[in-house]
Amino acid sequence: MGNQLAGIAPSQILSVDSYFSDVHDYEYDKSLGSTRFFKVARAKHREGLVVVKVFAIQDPSLPLTSYKQELEELKIRLHSCYNCLPFQKTSLNEKAAILFRQYVRDNLYDRISTRPFLNNVEKRWLAFQILNAVDQAHKAGVRHGDIKTENVMVTSWNWVLLTDFASFKPTYLPEDNPADFNYFFDTSRRRTCYIAPERFVDGSMFATESDQNTPLVDLTNNNQRSRGELRQAMDIFSAGCVIAELFTEGVPLFDLSQLLAYRKGLFQTEQVLLKIEDRSIRDLVAQMVQREPEKRLTAEEYLKQQRGKAFPDIFYTFLQPYIAQFAKDTFQSADERVLVIHKDLENILHNLLLEEEEQGLIVLVSVITSCLQTLHSCDSKLAALELVLHLASRLSVDILLDRIAPYLLHFCNDNMPRVRAQAVRTLAKVLALVKEVPRNDVNIYPEYILPGIAHLAQDDATIVRMAYAENIAHLAESALRFLELVQENNVNTEQDLSGEDVEETLHHNENYDSELQALHEMVQQKVVTLLSDSENIVKQSLMENGITRLCIFFGRQKANDVLLSHMITFLNDKNDWHLRGAFFDSIVGVAAYVGWQSSSILKPLLQQGLSDTEEFVIYKALNALTCMCQLGLLQKPHIYEFVSDIAPFSCHPNLWIRYGAVGFITIIAQHLNVADIYCKLMPHLNPFVTQPIIQIDKELVLLSVLKEPVSRSIFDYALRSRDIASLFRHLLLRQKKRMGSIPECPAPDDPAIAQMLKKLLSQGMTEAEEDKLLALKDFMLKSNKAKANMGEQSHQGEAVHTGVIDLNTLGITGRQVDLVKPKTESEDKRVRKHPKQDSTMNEEWKSMFGSQEPPAIQTAMVTVTITIVSDGAVTHVKKSAVAPPAPALQSLATGPTYQRRINTCRAELQQLVQQKREQCSAERMAKQMMESAEWESRPPPPGWHPKGLLVAHLHEHKAGVNRIRVSDEHSIFATASNDGTVKVWDSQKMEGKTTTTRSLDLQEDGCAVDIHHFNSGAQSVLAYATVNGSLVGWDLRSNSNAWTLRHDLRLGLITSFSVDMHQCWLCLGTSSGTMACWDMRFQLPISNHSHPARARIRRLLMHPLYQSSVIAAVQGNNEVSMWDMETGDRKFTLWASSAPPLSEMQPSPHSIHGIYCSPADGNPLLLTAGSDMRIRFWDLAYPERSYIVAGGANDSLHCPSVLYSRKIIEGTEVVQEIHSKQKSGVAEDSPRRGPEALPVGHHDIITDIATFQTTQGFIVTSSRDGIVKVWK
Repeated sequence: MGNQLAGIAPSQILSVDSYFSDVHDYEYDKSLGSTRFFKVARAKHREGLVVVKVFAIQDPSLPLTSYKQELEELKIRLHSCYNCLPFQKTSLNEKAAILFRQYVRDNLYDRISTRPFLNNVEKRWLAFQILNAVDQAHKAGVRHGDIKTENVMVTSWNWVLLTDFASFKPTYLPEDNPADFNYFFDTSRRRTCYIAPERFVDGSMFATESDQNTPLVDLTNNNQRSRGELRQAMDIFSAGCVIAELFTEGVPLFDLSQLLAYRKGLFQTEQVLLKIEDRSIRDLVAQMVQREPEKRLTAEEYLKQQRGKAFPDIFYTFLQPYIAQFAKDTFQSADERVLVIHKDLENILHNLLLEEEEQGLIVLVSVITSCLQTLHSCDSKLAALELVLHLASRLSVDILLDRIAPYLLHFCNDNMPRVRAQAVRTLAKVLALVKEVPRNDVNIYPEYILPGIAHLAQDDATIVRMAYAENIAHLAESALRFLELVQENNVNTEQDLSGEDVEETLHHNENYDSELQALHEMVQQKVVTLLSDSENIVKQSLMENGITRLCIFFGRQKANDVLLSHMITFLNDKNDWHLRGAFFDSIVGVAAYVGWQSSSILKPLLQQGLSDTEEFVIYKALNALTCMCQLGLLQKPHIYEFVSDIAPFSCHPNLWIRYGAVGFITIIAQHLNVADIYCKLMPHLNPFVTQPIIQIDKELVLLSVLKEPVSRSIFDYALRSRDIASLFRHLLLRQKKRMGSIPECPAPDDPAIAQMLKKLLSQGMTEAEEDKLLALKDFMLKSNKAKANMGEQSHQGEAVHTGVIDLNTLGITGRQVDLVKPKTESEDKRVRKHPKQDSTMNEEWKSMFGSQEPPAIQTAMVTVTITIVSDGAVTHVKKSAVAPPAPALQSLATGPTYQRRINTCRAELQQLVQQKREQCSAERMAKQMMESAEWESRPPPPGWHPKGLLVAHLHEHKAGVNRIRVSDEHSIFATASNDGTVKVWDSQKMEGKTTTTRSLDLQEDGCAVDIHHFNSGAQSVLAYATVNGSLVGWDLRSNSNAWTLRHDLRLGLITSFSVDMHQCWLCLGTSSGTMACWDMRFQLPISNHSHPARARIRRLLMHPLYQSSVIAAVQGNNEVSMWDMETGDRKFTLWASSAPPLSEMQPSPHSIHGIYCSPADGNPLLLTAGSDMRIRFWDLAYPERSYIVAGGANDSLHCPSVLYSRKIIEGTEVVQEIHSKQKSGVAEDSPRRGPEALPVGHHDIITDIATFQTTQGFIVTSSRDGIVKVWK
């Protein structure tokens, strides 16, 4: 019959860990138990824990290869089934066959008996997933063969994984021999049997020669094996048994003997099924475990049948697809899951219909709580707490106390202060939602919650102690409510019983009193700790958040002894007015609870508050007094004392204090009778009202008749004065003199008082103001004294808080990041080591072939891409790092393929660094661009002297040409004309073509008068000046204004402007002869200088060599001057006029309209042309070499004979053009070519001049009649 497994005695028995020597990447962890069939162990792998099942080979002839292939095929088929967990890997050697799968801590058998116990919704959810898992496997063409509670794995978030697919186990078993069943199926030795009854067959089919007690299982391809195919109905039966055990709290439906009896119809399942309370589940199980396989439906049909019955609709529509996403991505961390749910929460709640909301949320809560203990980043922990709080109001009491509270206490011990603080707040809010107490949770407060957070009262972090102080009152209130609910339940249950147990009732009452006493002591201890805290903000938080609740919790006596006695000490803190203010905010509630007896204690405290140095505290004290009067907590004698103190506040300069005083007086007026009002109240009030009033209890009426308050400046000056008592003595004498009590007021003895009085009178102190100051005398004397004391204290003690946080004192060290990535050390070494080899190689070759340094010590800059998950969205941040040497790089490459994730704050830091690096890089590029900016890309050749020969006469424009511009590479130039066209000309062929132009709509600013283009690295800016005085930088890339400057039109209309080469400043010229400078960085005007004759500025140009100088052409005398814009001096002037140099009289009408300037290697040259139609070449280094390149058409045949002289006039160097006398017989010098040579010069004013270089240097001129001429 082949190889009989169980019949072979093993030659030697080895422990499971001995089989790991042949398995790489897996490290033995611990044994999970062994059976005769498999030895099972847990092992460690770099991607997590795995289960390893070892089948020891006793007989080498076993055909295990076919089973290995079968398991590998099964893995491929089940790949997309997210409720199935097949064996991930198989290994076969001569000693053993080994199976590997992922380790899951709990199986269903364990989970049924583990706290917190599964509730009805969770059981349905698990049953639903079991059916889904079977359905997925069957659709993939796989049968399980051994479904039982031990093979149904349950994750911490209640996700079911069907595992240990047993295709290699026999399909049919002999009914009369249990050995086969024990060997293969009863691995837990519980004797439970969930194998379908049709799989047990008559033992006579297993003909055998051997003993009946030996399992006769043949693993070779014999007839028994080939005859037995697993069927779907067999898995359905097993799944039904598992669901039954789930709903009967672990009571198995069958053991082996019962199943064999059931097969023959001798055992009924009703008895066990009746333990299932849910009728629809009972019906489902009954159908699934029917004896006849043909009556059983498929898993898919059961899922359809039970939709809306056993399984809520929400399982199908939302929960299954939503939670499956967490199962599919195996590398998703707990932090990411929480952030995903937090982001999706609104949609989740929207999807959960009202009647099914709680069922859906219970499933969701298990997903959230499963993540809580493994969260790493602070952000995700806070998001988790926010989630819990959001969902808490929709959850039942059991879920809150059993599932949520333990995790909140876990967070109270977190290592991050923000998380601990938020956990306390969340815990208080969650427990406030509990309105009934389950019997097993009656002592949850004194035994679990309060001790669990007790340590937070002495926490190192102030924000945690603050959070504890904020919530201790709420927690105490909830604890008391719990205790009362328990007592109420006890009383109700006793009433339900007969009146026999009277002693029991007394016992409960005693129990209640002792527990209340214990609760008081626990809370009192913590409250006293918080009220004595070193940080005032903690004390303030306790007072502002529920001090009245604590009074109610403690009762009158303890409220007086514990709370009030500690609170009084807060007024001694002279430095922190917030704490004193909080005392007055809180005292009303405490006083109301302690009762009127406390008024004698509180009176001096309130009086102290009324003379506080901080006006806010005075206002709060007034408010407290008003509320106490309203509640009747002050006795009449005390009230009258306070009135005398408070009435003068109605002329206090602070509006809030005046309103507070009016509020107090109107409340008193409402509580006193008419006689008391007129006899006791009005005398105090009369000095401060303009006219007598009746309705003193109406705030608006009283406010309307109050006198004007004291001036703030007078009040403050008087209050700050050193000898305030002497000042008031003198003011009193002045008042007595006014009233006629004394005939004359003596002058003050102390000159300081006389000085103070003089100062007060100069500030506008009238007699009425003096009276008001005297009314406030008592308050001001007390306040002045308190300020003096406080000044001493603050000098002795710590400095007053300035609102500046010193990070060093908090132990926070700054991080320094190099925005410019530094060269690594080894690169510097390399440069030193191989200077000859590397220096001969240019940069391009180095980048292609690398340096000649050996690669072992070469350290390269690498870019690591780190994936950050923030709010569910995956973003990529590039992080620059120095790579380790080559071997480490290889180990990185062979590591796990999953992406590394980091928490949000680190990601944000990296993003910030990256952003700053990019910003710095852009700024450096722009700076580099500015610094390397050239005056012109192709300057004229050295020693260039144009001869004035006409090369081209271009007459295509139909109106005057305004401006000529040459491209950077000098291949083309463009001319702009009044005919509305721009013509682009080829420098080589002199051919032109009209271009379509982009127009700017300048209706607002008026028409443009001058225009320039410059590139600032980040922006391509077209700057233009308009008639209305606007200077606008128009960004060509974004099609919007980059900047706008507004010129002051009183300086004249803008006629021309020029921008500095480095774009730091610009200069504009006006029609009134003013040159104004603007700082381009701050967009502010710097200075302006005017021409002495106020002559209109025709053209402006920056000087190519001197940084702060401009070249300006002005109206008249063909004057071109160089101006130093720092000093406003005219340094240099070119004067082509017969008028005396620099004279302002008899100006020649001609002026220069076009200037071209070139630095020409330190010997600048200038070309000018204008209204006299002549082109002049000026050599600024050697002015005598200047000459007229070409004359106008109206000049005689030859250029006029001129010479140039240099002289200094009033500190200005002037180069003057002087006409020499015409020589006789000049006409004969050059032969005439025809009857009359045509003039080559311009017939109209030359509007602009430029040069371009191709094979040689050329000059281009344009004129008002539309002619463009090219010269050489």
